[in-house]
Parts: sequence; structure tokens; C-alpha cells
Amino acid sequence: MQLPTYRLSAKSPKKDFIFNMFGYTAMSLVSVVLLMIVSYIKGEEVAGIFSLSYSTAYMMYTVAMFETRTVQVTDTERNFSLSDFMLFRILTVLLMLTASAAFVIIKGFSPEKIILTLIICVYMALLAVSDIFQGSLHLNGYLKNAGFSLGAQVLLAAAGFTVSLLITGNVFVSSAVMAAIVLIWILVYDMPFARNFGSLVPKSSAEKLKKLFLATAPLFISVFINQYNFNTPKYAIDRYLTEVDQSHYGYLVMPAFIINLMSMFMFRPQMVPLSEKWASKNYKGFGKTVLMLYGWIIAVLIAALCGGWLLGIPVLNLLYHTNLNEYRALFMILLIGGGFSAGSSLTIVLLAVIRKQRHALIAYISAFVIALFVPNLLVKNYGFTGAIFAYLVITSSLFILLFAVFLICLKTSGKVRANETQEDENAIHG
Repeated sequence: MQLPTYRLSAKSPKKDFIFNMFGYTAMSLVSVVLLMIVSYIKGEEVAGIFSLSYSTAYMMYTVAMFETRTVQVTDTERNFSLSDFMLFRILTVLLMLTASAAFVIIKGFSPEKIILTLIICVYMALLAVSDIFQGSLHLNGYLKNAGFSLGAQVLLAAAGFTVSLLITGNVFVSSAVMAAIVLIWILVYDMPFARNFGSLVPKSSAEKLKKLFLATAPLFISVFINQYNFNTPKYAIDRYLTEVDQSHYGYLVMPAFIINLMSMFMFRPQMVPLSEKWASKNYKGFGKTVLMLYGWIIAVLIAALCGGWLLGIPVLNLLYHTNLNEYRALFMILLIGGGFSAGSSLTIVLLAVIRKQRHALIAYISAFVIALFVPNLLVKNYGFTGAIFAYLVITSSLFILLFAVFLICLKTSGKVRANETQEDENAIHG
């Protein structure tokens, strides 16, 4: 099938911001909407199963993504082509699907959880394929198109899921409908726009694939461990508590997760400018932007805490048709954990910008060790309350470790670059 090539409109920084915000807002809210729909139509037990399956599939989504987007949009020197990224993405998607099947079996999921998780994994894998084309648009100055693509396809997928669930009452069929909608979107929107920036034939060399792997692997390992760590309270609940507890945890943790995703729409437009400032040794401008981004997270967290205390539980009760009144204080703890999570997401992006992402492994592996023991220990001894505090322990410890690594790398890189500048000046005057 011969795909058309769509003409690109004029670049617009204002539209870049608006549609990037639209995309990440939609991505942030879609999981909330899907869980709400399942809860209303199928009840809390099925919602608990869906929550665990969706969270696991989203964790496996990080395998398909392999943190390539960060490397792709900061590749201002064009070391890699779109074809290189496409072939690499195909390989990571195959890895994701294989790993997903192995993971759900090793975890001892029930047959229905295995099937549902794998169907949602296919949906996530297709979102990852779409992301490669969005990354190409982003790199070339059309973040507005990338943001629109992300937002439109997840909203259409959610609409398809809802209609299907109302008609069939089957979460398996409805999840498959989501995957089909994303596949169609890739063919009719993403690929015709991406044709402006290179061949759509997935082709590369072993050397370039190796370079891509070495550039992305430290980021991927870090993000995957990060996502697994955040899911460990859910796996502990699955082991020690009930499906209703699972659904309640899913309802309460979702706003904390949204804090992280909502912060991302501020990070993404700044990735290319931050890379350019760092490459040009504009440390003052780099530092101002970094402080602004951390300040944004703090502002979002404060707003979330204020709104969460006043309206959070009543809104969640309404959205999910449940009663969470006894969990208001625990809900605040989860929101604080969401703020720490957003801080970690920003810090890993900053480490990638200064090309020190491999050092993040120290922080993630340390947090992984904590996550292996803390959730099971706390949930086993303190039940549902233990799961909430486990989330806070994991998110806060990771942020503290990552931020320490970033400061050390920043100080070391600054000294190295200062020496390089001095040597260049000496060479000029010598």
C-alpha cells in the first residue's frame, strides 16, 4: 500500500505548547477514564483486575519505548535517521511482547489476568510504534503534530473501548478494539506526516543499532526499574489482599500518577532547547530552565494537595462509584509520592541531556533493592495502609538518590567543560 505524504503547516511555538499539553493531558487522563468506565460497567472486582493488567502493560510499554524518544529528540546533529529508529523500535516491540508473556507467567497471574494484560500490551506496543513518528515530528520542529497525534489516538481508543464495553460487556474485546484503533491511526496520520522526514523502510546497520542500544539502554533500565518499583505495591496487594483493595489502590494512586504525566508536558518542549544550551555551554540559561522545571513540579504538587484535600475523595467517589472517605489522609501521602515521582522523571531527562544517563543506574538499582522488600513487608504487616507508605518510601528514596547523582554529574561536567574552554582559549592566544 502506497501511503500519501501530508503537507506540514507553518511551525508555531504557541501551537507546540498547546498541542503537546493536549497530548500529555489526554495520555494522563485516559487511564483514569478507562478504570472509571470499567468500574461503573463491570464493578470493583473487574476494575481491580483491569487496574493490575493496565499497570503491568504500561510497565512493559517502557520496554517497547526503550527511552528512544529522549535520544531521538536530542539528536540535533542527526546521527541517526528515521529508518534507524524504526528498525530499533521494531526490535524493542518484539522484546516487549516476549518479556510481557514471560513476566505474567512468572508472576503467577490468573488466566484472565494473563490474557487481558497481553491484549493491553499489544495496544501499548502500537502506541510505542506511533511514538517513533511523533519523535521525528518533534525533532524537526512540529511538536504540535506530535502532541495532537498522541492525544487524538488515545482519546479515540478510549471512546472505542467504551462503546465496545457497553455493547459487549467484555473487557478483552474492548481492549482489542483500542489496539485496532491505534493501528489505523498510525496508517492514516502518523506515517503520512513522517514521510516528510525520511524513508519509512525500517533499515539500519549493526553499528548504528549498537550505538542506539548503548545510548538508550541505561535510560531504559532506569525507567523500567522505576516503573516496576511503582507497581510493587500493586503486586503486594495482589499477593496479600483482595481485588477490591486492588481497585481502591488503583483509584487512589491514579491522581498521583497524573502529577507525573502532567509534569511531562512541561519537560518535553524544553528537551531540545536544554540540549542546545548545554552543547553551547550556556550554563546560566541551562540552570534557569532547570530551576523553572523543578519549580513547575512544586507548583503542580501544591495545587494537587490543595485540590486533593478539598475535592479529591468526593470526586473519586463520584468517578468510580465507590466510597473512599476513610482514605483521605492516605490519599495526601500518595499525592506527595506523585510529586517525588515527577521530580525523578525530570532528573532522568536532565541526566540524558548532559549525557550522563548511565550514572542513573546507581540510583535506580538502589531503589530497586528497596522495592524488592519494602512493599511485601509493609503490606503483609499493615495491610492497605502499608501499600500507601510503600509507594511513598519508593518514590522519595528514588528522587533523593537521583538528584544526588545529578548534582555530582553536573559539578563534574562543569569542571571538565571549564577546562576544555580554557584549553581552547590558550590554543587561540598561543
